[in-house]
Amino acid sequence: MASCNAMKCRNLLQRGLAWVGLCTVLVRQLAAQDIAPNVEMPPAELRGVWIATAFGIDFPKSTRPEEQQRQLDSMFQDLKARRFNAVFFQVRIRADVAFETPLEPYHEYFTGVYGKAPAYDIVQYAIDLARKYGLEFHAWFNTMILRGKNTTKKSVGVPSLWERYPEWIDARAHANPDEPTAFLNPAKPEVQAHLLQLILDFARRYDIDGIQLDDYLRYPTVDFPDSAEFARYNPRGLSRADWRREVITRFVEMVYDSLMRLKPYLKFGVTPVGVYRRLDSEPVLEGYALYQDAREWTRRKVCDYLAPQLYFHIGRTTEEEARLRQFNPDFAALVEDWCSNKHFRHLYIGIGVYKPAVKKEWHRQLLLARRAGADGIIFYPYSATAGIAAFEEFARLPAMQWKCAVKPSSPQGIEVKWQGSTITLTWHHQPEARWYNLYALQGTRLTLLQQHLSRTTTTFSVSSGQKFFLTTIDRFGNESALSPVIEIP
Repeated sequence: MASCNAMKCRNLLQRGLAWVGLCTVLVRQLAAQDIAPNVEMPPAELRGVWIATAFGIDFPKSTRPEEQQRQLDSMFQDLKARRFNAVFFQVRIRADVAFETPLEPYHEYFTGVYGKAPAYDIVQYAIDLARKYGLEFHAWFNTMILRGKNTTKKSVGVPSLWERYPEWIDARAHANPDEPTAFLNPAKPEVQAHLLQLILDFARRYDIDGIQLDDYLRYPTVDFPDSAEFARYNPRGLSRADWRREVITRFVEMVYDSLMRLKPYLKFGVTPVGVYRRLDSEPVLEGYALYQDAREWTRRKVCDYLAPQLYFHIGRTTEEEARLRQFNPDFAALVEDWCSNKHFRHLYIGIGVYKPAVKKEWHRQLLLARRAGADGIIFYPYSATAGIAAFEEFARLPAMQWKCAVKPSSPQGIEVKWQGSTITLTWHHQPEARWYNLYALQGTRLTLLQQHLSRTTTTFSVSSGQKFFLTTIDRFGNESALSPVIEIP
C-alpha cells in the first residue's frame, strides 16, 4: 500500500499538480537513528553582530523613516544571508535611548533633534526584522557612561540626566564641562534604581531574546570621587578597591535576579573590557583595575554569558603601533585566558573588525576562539563586517541548560503539499516553541537547511530520495528530538 501511494505521489509531482492528503503518508514515524545510525548534527555556535546606533555608526544615515526602515531591513537580511544567528542592537547610548520612555530622552541620531520621538518604534521594527530573518534579538544597554555637560544638548522631549539629576554624575565632569564624556556614580542607590527601572520596563514591553550590558559597567578611573558613598554604603568594611568591585557585582546580580523573576528565559550577559588582568607588559586597560570583576559574575552565576571585547590582533604590538601608542596584547593569549575561566557559563569572543589588522585575520581569530572552547563570536560593528564572507553553513545556537534542560516537544501534525518541484510543509504549533529548524539528511549528517523559522509553515525545493526533519527550539535554546521523517519518494 505504501509503495502504491508513493507511486501516486511521483505521478502527481511529474504532472505539476498541487495537493494535500496522500503525500502525508511520507511523514513516517521513524526516529533519526532508524534512518541514519549515528546521525551528526551541525555545530552549535553563536554568531552575532553588534549593531551600534550610537552617533550613526551602524544606524542608517537618513532621518527619513521609510529610508531607515529600508536600510535596516537590508542589514538584517544581509546577516541572515551570511548565516549569522544573533544581533545585539544598541538601545541605550549615552543616557539616551532608542525607545519611548519617560526616564530618558531619545538619542538625536534617529530624527536629527535630541529628544524628539521618531515616527515609528525603532526597536519594535528591529525586533520584527529579527523574527522575520530568524535572528535572536539581544538589546544592548550602555550603563554608566554619558556625554559631558556641554556636549549634552538641550532635549526637546524628556529632559536629560544632566537636567534632572546632576548630583548622580561624577563631580569632575561638573568642574570640567567641556569633557566629552562623564560617568554616573555606580554606588548611588538612585543610579542603580534608575538603570534597573529602565531595563526592566524595556524587558516587560518588548518580546526579546536577551539583555546585554556594555563594558562601561565600571568606574572610569581609580581616583573617582565617591568618598561619601564609600563611608555610607560599606557595612562590611571592605577596602575601597574591593568595595567598588562589589558595587558593580551586586548591580549585575540585581539586574540578573530581577530579569529572571520577570522573564526567566531571557539571556543576560555583559561585554567586559577585553583584558581582565594583564598577561604581559602591554600598557592597556584592565577591567579588574577599573573595578570590573567580570569573572566573579560567572563564579556567582549572576549572568548567563560574558562577551569580552578582544579588539586586538594576533601577536604583540608592532613598532608602528608602539610609535602611535596603540598597544596590542596578543589576541591568542587573551582567548585562552578567557576560555580557561568560563565557570560553566557561555563565553562569546568579541572581535573588533573595525581595526584593519583584525579584519584581515578575522577567520584566524574565529578558529582560535573555537579551538580554545568559546561558545561563539560577536563582531563589532556591523558596518565593518562588509566583505566578511558568509559562513559555510548555519550553526545551531548553544543551549543554556542551567536555565532549563527540558527539551521541547518535536513538531507534530506535519502535512505536505506539492507544487511542481517545491514542497510546502505545515505543522502544529508547539507551546514551548520560539523557533523551528528544518534539516536535510545527507548521508549520516544533518544539514541545517532553514534556521529559526518563526511560523509553522515553510516552502522549499526538493528532489527524489531526500529526507527532511523538523525540530522545535525553545526560549532557552533547547532543541527537541527530530520530528518524524519527511521522505521524498
